[in-house]
Amino acid sequence: MPSLGHPYIGYGAVISFAEEIQKSEWVGYRRIIKIFPYADETAGSFATVERLASQIEAALHEQPIYVASDSEATTEADANTAFTCVFAGSADGDRTDGLLGAATRGLRFAVYRQPGGVAEQTGVPSAELAALIENTSAQLGADWQVYADRWQSAWARPCVLWRLSGSRKVTAKPSAYDVRRTYTAHVLGRTPAEEREALSLLAERFSSAPRLAPTVPGRRGATIADLNVDLEVDAFLKGQLRLDVLERVAEAYGRPVEPEPAVLMGSVGLKQTD
Repeated sequence: MPSLGHPYIGYGAVISFAEEIQKSEWVGYRRIIKIFPYADETAGSFATVERLASQIEAALHEQPIYVASDSEATTEADANTAFTCVFAGSADGDRTDGLLGAATRGLRFAVYRQPGGVAEQTGVPSAELAALIENTSAQLGADWQVYADRWQSAWARPCVLWRLSGSRKVTAKPSAYDVRRTYTAHVLGRTPAEEREALSLLAERFSSAPRLAPTVPGRRGATIADLNVDLEVDAFLKGQLRLDVLERVAEAYGRPVEPEPAVLMGSVGLKQTD
């Protein structure tokens, strides 16, 4: 970038970085960056800015960017860290920078990365999660990678991420209760058509799936109680497919008995005096 007050010659881009925060365990850390493509009149002005903006978005949006450990060519094989950019819209709109004398547009990206020193796999997935992964792999085929719990640093399309996104207990009767767990699937294909086809196959598969594997030996496997696919949500951040599994858990001795208080209180009164 030229010194302050000097005109910008030709075209290029400037990147600014903001503070990094921990977003969530499954998506890692997030940093907002702004990329400003510039072009003066000799380079095409706003028409060139439009072209550069489209190229930058296509190159970065929902793509893992690999950082090699040395100065050699960056490839997936020699990468030791990676991060993912998600396009978040235009920052300031089209404008002419008076100091640089060039047209520009601010592009916002959210950059996500897993913290350093954390193992890629978080451990053995639960029986339910393992069953979801096994069914997904069988349905989509060997071309698809299926991840559990959180995004890997060096994920690759086509892929699916399954994660537990919620759980709640619902009382069924005095001797048993239901546990309803919500799982979310993030489906990223190489093309939008491949993505939609994979979601259709998974929705059909799990809508007619038998019971999933039990979470504890001796229990019955959970049943899929509800399934929803939303093609409008962000695949990387939100996940397009959600399903609820319902597990009936029997209490060995019925509902626990609450201990009686040491003193029974009959009434309480409050009187204010001047």
